[in-house]
Amino acid sequence: MKRLIQSVLCLGCWIFCSGLALGQEQILSFHSEIRIQTDASMLVTETIRVRAEGQQIQRGIFRDFPTRYNDRFGNNIVVDFEMFTASRDGVLETWRVENISNGVRIYLGNADVFLQPGEYSYAISYRTNQQIGYFADHDELYWNVTGNGWAFQILQASATVTLPRNIAATDLTMEGYTGRFGASGQAYIASVQDGSASIQTTATLPGGAGLTLAMTWPKGVIVEPTAVERFSYLLVDNRGLLIALLTLLAATTYLYLAWSRVERDPQTGTIFPHYTPHKGYSPASARYISKMRYDMQVFTAAVINLAVKGYLQITKGQKDYVLSKTFSKTHLAAGEQVIIDKLFSENEVVELNEENHKIVMSAIKGHRKALRRDYLGVYFAKNSSFLIPSALGALVMVGVIAVLDALTIAVSIIFGVIAGLHGLFAYLLKASSVRGRVLIDKLEGFKLYLEVAEEDDLNLRHPPDKTPELFEQMLPYAIALGVAEAWSEKFTAVFLKLQSQTGVAYHPYWYRGHFDIQHMNDFSSDVSSSMSSVISSASTPPGSSSGAGGGGGW
Repeated sequence: MKRLIQSVLCLGCWIFCSGLALGQEQILSFHSEIRIQTDASMLVTETIRVRAEGQQIQRGIFRDFPTRYNDRFGNNIVVDFEMFTASRDGVLETWRVENISNGVRIYLGNADVFLQPGEYSYAISYRTNQQIGYFADHDELYWNVTGNGWAFQILQASATVTLPRNIAATDLTMEGYTGRFGASGQAYIASVQDGSASIQTTATLPGGAGLTLAMTWPKGVIVEPTAVERFSYLLVDNRGLLIALLTLLAATTYLYLAWSRVERDPQTGTIFPHYTPHKGYSPASARYISKMRYDMQVFTAAVINLAVKGYLQITKGQKDYVLSKTFSKTHLAAGEQVIIDKLFSENEVVELNEENHKIVMSAIKGHRKALRRDYLGVYFAKNSSFLIPSALGALVMVGVIAVLDALTIAVSIIFGVIAGLHGLFAYLLKASSVRGRVLIDKLEGFKLYLEVAEEDDLNLRHPPDKTPELFEQMLPYAIALGVAEAWSEKFTAVFLKLQSQTGVAYHPYWYRGHFDIQHMNDFSSDVSSSMSSVISSASTPPGSSSGAGGGGGW
């Protein structure tokens, strides 16, 4: 009885194992014969021997061949694929080619003919190109022999690569990788001969795994494409890049023609030194007109001017500035009343920090609007309307590329250049009027007086006396024109002398904070650059390989 049970168990095990062996579809061998041509194209013959059991392999097999890759910059590389012949067991086989997402799929077999279980040997021959890598001292073929898309295990894979010239074996190298995509397994042996090299796996490749080879040889064996040819390949394979380059060319041409059409700035007149700013123009308006734009220094100059006039007091804290409303009847310049109304709409004291960003931003917007209303179009023109057609055109092209191709790194860089061009021409297209040019020339003369250390250098007669009143009155203008430090340095000796005479150190009544008359330039730098930075922050809301492919049965 015991012997009978043992016999039954052995028979069952034999039947089970036999069923597994007979029922498993697999690739018994996969060999690729690769012949590289002088023009860098490749003639490839693949011999694939399979075991079919009527499961996935019913009518035949299919082979996927990628024809579209991406380089490290995201650019498309499109290779040619030309099918020649197909056979099964040495007899011509029916085949057809279908397009897939990244290449082509070759079906081997007849839809009306079903295969009997057994072993079959398929062979396909094709031509491809643009598979060679070119380096400074050598050329290379990096080729996924089998592809990693097979559902079957591959018992053995091999390949032979033959060059068009009989290069010495000592000048050739052959390496490889085995495993799934990205793996670097070394289950292979390789050899080199004069003019060729071979590689063969030493272990079964499971489903989804493949064999990749990397062969190198000296320069000059094949004809390397020229830089022009490579660039032409790049444009042909990347419609988005071609569209982007054409868009760049069109935008550059249009913007240049627009700039040429717009009336240029009137010629600069003779610059004469002036003791005082042109009557009727505040420090803020002086900077706005001379720079032909609004920035934080415009607002800072306006705030300092309001302090000097007695409308507010500035207190320097550890991090921020505090503005306190005071009262004065001094004449207010364009937009200054808006600043007073907006800053002190809720309280008579406002701290310049992010918590009050709405209040600060409201004052800035109101001030900018007032200056724009009074001076834009009279003293200068931005001509920004000329930018709209090219900007809209560029945006449309971005959408077209996104639909037709892809926004690669190269394409993104080109549109970044286009955006930079629009920023450049936004600056170049601004032009002062004749009236504006006359005023700017006078402001430049006043700036000379503010920044030059010695009046004698300007050959001035009867310059105004250096008094605390003069220092404070002109300080907002010096801040507006970017010469605050130079203007302050003129008064260091004046204030030291005044202190020695009176025994009292000078200190602006409108400013509460550190004030060192021996370092007047530090004070001016603090109230100009530092305060501009604080205002800017306060106006901002608080934050928050080739080859590859695979196959299967059908």
